[in-house]
Amino acid sequence: MSPRTISEETQELAALYALGALTQHEARAVETLRADPGNALADEIAAYESVTAQLGFAVDECSPSPAVRTTLLARISDTEPARSSFGEEFHLPFAAHDLSQVFSLRANEGDWLELGPGLTAKTLFVDATRGLVTSLVKMAPGGALPPHRHKGEEQFYVLEGDCNVHGTRLGPGDFHRAAPGSVHESTYTVDGTTFLLIAPADYEILQLATA
Repeated sequence: MSPRTISEETQELAALYALGALTQHEARAVETLRADPGNALADEIAAYESVTAQLGFAVDECSPSPAVRTTLLARISDTEPARSSFGEEFHLPFAAHDLSQVFSLRANEGDWLELGPGLTAKTLFVDATRGLVTSLVKMAPGGALPPHRHKGEEQFYVLEGDCNVHGTRLGPGDFHRAAPGSVHESTYTVDGTTFLLIAPADYEILQLATA
């Protein structure tokens, strides 16, 4: 390609796109430019994609060592909840997914794991960079959480039922946000609830005051 028709910035953008190193929004912007018949970006991307397609064949095949398998199985086992009742803290399920730049999880996929009495959750996505887990959470009728402190920002959106939190009764379509370090002294449901939760994996359980 002639140097007069392609800039170094465009070459870099095409290379990053072909490698899948752009964010979702950046990739969409590139695809919009790529669709323009008069834009040289399309040819540049095609050239880089022909190279990246061969990268996987440039390395000799090898079998993983038994130690790799042992480590992998150990990490998988660590994703299951450690408790069936609430202790000093409780954990959201941290199930690992085979993530690519674009990821979907169907309604019938993923496992519902028990976190505590009347409480189950299914991991939808783990943002390891920010330390946040996106989950679906179900509380059985009459279920309640003990007082707890948030180790990071919590956001949830009620999908079904009632969720009574911080003195407010929330229903389908209602949203709630709790700042890092804040405390929920009372969280319970009367008829049961399902909500979408984005929060850190760990919560600090606070001991109930004794008379």
